[in-house]
Amino acid sequence: MISSKKKSKMLLMKSTTKLTCLVGLLIFCKSDFVKAQTTTSGTFLVSFGVSDSCSISADTMAFAPYSGSQITATSAVSVDCTSGTDYAVSFNDAPNSGSIYYLVKTGGSAAVDSNRLEVTFTNGSSVLTQGTAAFRGRGIGSRAVAGTITGTMAALQTGKLAGSYIKIMTLNVVY
Repeated sequence: MISSKKKSKMLLMKSTTKLTCLVGLLIFCKSDFVKAQTTTSGTFLVSFGVSDSCSISADTMAFAPYSGSQITATSAVSVDCTSGTDYAVSFNDAPNSGSIYYLVKTGGSAAVDSNRLEVTFTNGSSVLTQGTAAFRGRGIGSRAVAGTITGTMAALQTGKLAGSYIKIMTLNVVY
């Protein structure tokens, strides 16, 4: 059996050994290894571009039945352009004669007078033909009415055949 004196000496030796190891470790590590961390900052650029874009649509221009008198019909033209984008709306189609466009009877020919009705288009102040700017504006980032096109069918167009007369018009939006 180990005496209590021996136990105390052994305990003292173990404690002294642990303390010596700890002091040695601290001396060995020096202050270089225990130094506080330093933070350095840098920057990076984040970029994003918004491209100009536009789309265009127009309501159907529906005339009342033709009875030989002058009649008019309108079509609202809407443009949707990215905010701040300048645009101009114009006709893509060339007139059939001067500033006159022909509405042609379904299944008929524009070359035959009885198969066509003559129409002119205005934007309220100017007669519209191919390439003429009907409206100018600046996009607001959502769909908005750019203007109204008025079609006028001249009076006294006689000898026309009964039926439906159509003309598909193409609008350009230049931006």
